[in-house]
Amino acid sequence: MPEFKFQTSRFDFQPLSIQQPTKINIQTLKPVVVRVDRKEPVYNNYLKAGFGSWITPMIDFVHGSSKQGNHSLNIRLFHISSYKNIPDYSPSPFSNTLAAIGYDKTSGKTIISLGAKYEMNTNRYYGFNPETYPNVNTDSLKQMFNLVKGNIGFKSNNKKEGKFEYDVNLSSYYYFDRYKTNETDINLDYNVAKPFDVTRKLDYQKLGIEGTLGYSINKDSTDRFSNILATVIPYFKAKYGIISFKAGLNFTYLNWDKGHFYFYPVLDVNVTLIKESLTLYAGMDGGAVKNSYLKMSTENPWVTSVVPVSWQNNQFNVYGGIRGNIARSFGFNLKAGWLKFKNMPFFVNIGDIRIEPINKFTVEFDNGSVFTFSGEFTYTLKDNLKLWLSGEYNSYSLDSLLEPWHKPLSKLSFGGSYLIAKKVFIWTELFSYGKRYAVINTPKPPWELTLDGFFDINLGVTYFITKDLSIFLNGNNLLNWNYARYFYYPVQGLEIMGGIGFRF
Repeated sequence: MPEFKFQTSRFDFQPLSIQQPTKINIQTLKPVVVRVDRKEPVYNNYLKAGFGSWITPMIDFVHGSSKQGNHSLNIRLFHISSYKNIPDYSPSPFSNTLAAIGYDKTSGKTIISLGAKYEMNTNRYYGFNPETYPNVNTDSLKQMFNLVKGNIGFKSNNKKEGKFEYDVNLSSYYYFDRYKTNETDINLDYNVAKPFDVTRKLDYQKLGIEGTLGYSINKDSTDRFSNILATVIPYFKAKYGIISFKAGLNFTYLNWDKGHFYFYPVLDVNVTLIKESLTLYAGMDGGAVKNSYLKMSTENPWVTSVVPVSWQNNQFNVYGGIRGNIARSFGFNLKAGWLKFKNMPFFVNIGDIRIEPINKFTVEFDNGSVFTFSGEFTYTLKDNLKLWLSGEYNSYSLDSLLEPWHKPLSKLSFGGSYLIAKKVFIWTELFSYGKRYAVINTPKPPWELTLDGFFDINLGVTYFITKDLSIFLNGNNLLNWNYARYFYYPVQGLEIMGGIGFRF
């Protein structure tokens, strides 16, 4: 069975990764353009369809085609929905729908990229027992997020050394929900550079400038405001023996509540201890990051429509680590970092629990710092066996808040896949979240509580009837625990989904 590969454009095709009541792994196999010298058929399309035990229909179609390396076309259509409810909670149906197209064309010494997509995601504010609050208007529990996005980009394709390089991308999106909250965002990202002999002592040298020009408008039922962001980062990249580095200065202008000027150092250093096998790296940077309505509602789809939108100032971020690849089979990356920030958002429940459900979230902002340690390990044995392990630990120090509300202190994931005789493909994933903290601000005094950590298992099997036709059976949340990702929001339990896949 040939390896599946799918050449995507620079446009992002992934569905909006909303944390819905259950975690569903689609494990989509991508269409492939097989090398013609192997005399194997060319597959441009892949269709996968299934149905789950939580009344969960799913369909995923992907098209990928190219011609002589001059242009490529990629299309994706995706839908999944669920209609079975969680016991003792308000109805909790949800749906995710995506339509996306991307086109890349090489014209002379320039690669032109075009992309567009539409996403619609629906869910309910189901985080309460309807017997406790029988008078809640069920229509007010419905939510629907819509995203329309497009981009056009131009990138140099000059294969000769020493030539002028450029990468310019103009993107825009319009995001709106069911309650008249909307967000418009326009960004021009650029990176232009020229190899240049500053000194003969360095093996490789490049001078460049990169940055962003952005404009956004936010509107909800109570307010309307706009933002302007401009960043300019002149930089110098070079290599000397086993050492390569990038050094620059980030000049940022942000017009938010008023005009702000920021300055951040930029440094990234890599030391190759063993060529293509072992590298030490370290660096520092910073920047202004918008906590947009799109970003916050993607992370937590149960936020209120009038959640405050703000900018986070990452004042200083320093990191270092080691990565490697042994015999092209075992890879690893260990990294530690420390970030000093202003205005980071933390999700908190809103409402007075004595008289109404606290099934919506807003954010509280705080200043502070966070230390992060993360690690990734992968092992590959030919095309048959793949194993991976990843983890992350976070330690927060905050100026005002008692705890980093709803931020997981640790994450752990272990998984693997195995292909048996080119006919049976088995995959599994074990994942874990550490404890998180939540708070109820009314009635006074605030009620602080700890959300227990959790772990669960996903497992799937695919059987290839022919090279083109397959059937699959997936099990998600096999431990059948209704653990809470957010306070009062348990996930669905065990989900079994079966279906078919077809390449053509």
